[in-house]
Amino acid sequence: MCNEEFMSIETQYKATLYKKEIKNHRLLNSCFLNESCCNEFYYSMNDMADLSNCIVGERKIEYPQLELFPLEQVESINTNQESSSFIQNKKNLLGQVNTPHVLAKFMIYLLKKDLQANQKILDPCIGPNTFLSYLDDIDSSIKIKGVELDKSLISEKTGIFFAKPNRELVLDSFFNLSLSEKYDYIIQNPPYVRQELMMDGENSKTKALKSLPIISDIIPSKSNLYVYFLLKAIFHLTDRGRMIAVIYDSWLYSDFGKVLKEVFIRFGIIEGIYHFKKNAFPDADVGATVIDYKRIISPIEKPKQIKLYSLRKIEEIATYESIPNLSFKQILVKDIFTFRFNEETVIDFKSAFFKPISQLSRNSIQRGISSIANEYFINRIKLFEESIPFVKDVTTIKTFSVESETSFLLNLSGTNSPKAMNHIENVRKEILANSDKFKALKEQIQRNQDWFVVKLKKPGNILFNYYLRKNIDFLLNEELHYSSDNFYILNIEENLMAYFAILNSTFTRISVLLHSRNQGNGLRKIQLYEFKDIPVIDINKLSSNTIQKLEIAGRELKSVSRFSSYKEKMINGIDEILIEEYNLHNSVGISTPQIHADIENIFSMN
Repeated sequence: MCNEEFMSIETQYKATLYKKEIKNHRLLNSCFLNESCCNEFYYSMNDMADLSNCIVGERKIEYPQLELFPLEQVESINTNQESSSFIQNKKNLLGQVNTPHVLAKFMIYLLKKDLQANQKILDPCIGPNTFLSYLDDIDSSIKIKGVELDKSLISEKTGIFFAKPNRELVLDSFFNLSLSEKYDYIIQNPPYVRQELMMDGENSKTKALKSLPIISDIIPSKSNLYVYFLLKAIFHLTDRGRMIAVIYDSWLYSDFGKVLKEVFIRFGIIEGIYHFKKNAFPDADVGATVIDYKRIISPIEKPKQIKLYSLRKIEEIATYESIPNLSFKQILVKDIFTFRFNEETVIDFKSAFFKPISQLSRNSIQRGISSIANEYFINRIKLFEESIPFVKDVTTIKTFSVESETSFLLNLSGTNSPKAMNHIENVRKEILANSDKFKALKEQIQRNQDWFVVKLKKPGNILFNYYLRKNIDFLLNEELHYSSDNFYILNIEENLMAYFAILNSTFTRISVLLHSRNQGNGLRKIQLYEFKDIPVIDINKLSSNTIQKLEIAGRELKSVSRFSSYKEKMINGIDEILIEEYNLHNSVGISTPQIHADIENIFSMN
């Protein structure tokens, strides 16, 4: 690609601002300017940007696919004529996030640990050659190859670097590199391009898949470009060759990440995952991972564990002296598919000290009652003689015990009052006349003349609202009020007050959080099947003296306000009782401040 063919960054930015004023679309099509056309220009202030499929005259050319964490060099601009806000907006437009040198040096440190003479190194997307530039002083017998699609990123300094013996620069797509070429080491910061933008050109999905015939059938269609780069790199490694790569941490949680993990494990081993949960890059509030991967052909030689380094600050790897002392935890290889990387705790929930919460309840744990259509069947006051007391709004329950109903549920069956049946008829007409709402209920009305009959469910003495914020509270329902379907219902027959205390401990709160899902804006949700599996402390593992203390604590907790500071004091007291037993049973010495720090850390990740 010639530089003169590449629409200037300034021109692209101004064109996009112009188009954005006309049409507030995230996807801009047919943006004509100066005989150039940028087709499928993806614009996002939060996501990365990609320029592809640019037509100049009759020829299609490829704009560079930006790296996930692109480095310093882009087309220069006369900063005397540009405001700092313009430059920053331009960086946002192009998805530029400068890679800190400390991170690049750290990755080179990992690569050089076992580097030997006559070995071969590859960077499949060198950008401004940041990584390889730190290898300028290595043994001259070591062969280095760099690949870059966009030659506008190749500086004079990079050219001098590759002019030295045993060094080769390839200006082409990595997907054109033959799999017959093998390397002892690969280091990369692969391009980040959303799958919907991988339509044409050198980094197209078709070309990427063609370069990976061995596993093309199992790669999810929604995979980002960096996934294809990582997978192809694996097959360029020699037996026991290593890859050091930095990527956005979405692979730890996403569907395409599952395939990535499977391929990693099938064709080698992840020796280490360095997880920077936040702020690894000064200009981007995203999580990142450095992967230390080894290709191992013989399955007999594969280790059974992976080292996970959870790092809060990039300064933790700032000096070579600090790196060997980094703390880590061992993850069994088989557990990598279920491990919750963002949410860790000192508590060992796999210990026999715990059992699934489903084993506490006499009846199967279930959701509460569905009201058919809340606005027609639930009222704050009792409007009909058929209405029954009902618990719906958890925010109106001020203490840990449900003292009275929060609403009334219209419960019709058999003979009903004229007032209630007149209401149901009006509801039926209104629903059938509404073309946009209650589509499923419309079908039910047309099929079933008793569509308005609510299916009651047996009340439980413990209620749990499965939409969570920081109030992760199990509520005592001794009066056995009926409850809405935003609650899970438990029936605990033995040691109710002791279990009531256990369920509201920090142990259980952390257990719930680790099984819940982030919904955004501080809201979490736990599905019923996930809730049934949460580990809770098994009361049979506790001494009789401890159970008595918990019974007392549970009775006191009943009347405690859920929104007062005294609540935390009560829970801390319960934690102190339980942690002594936990340490004794597991022969460890964790403290209440540690588990309180764990729960705050989980909250801070959302």
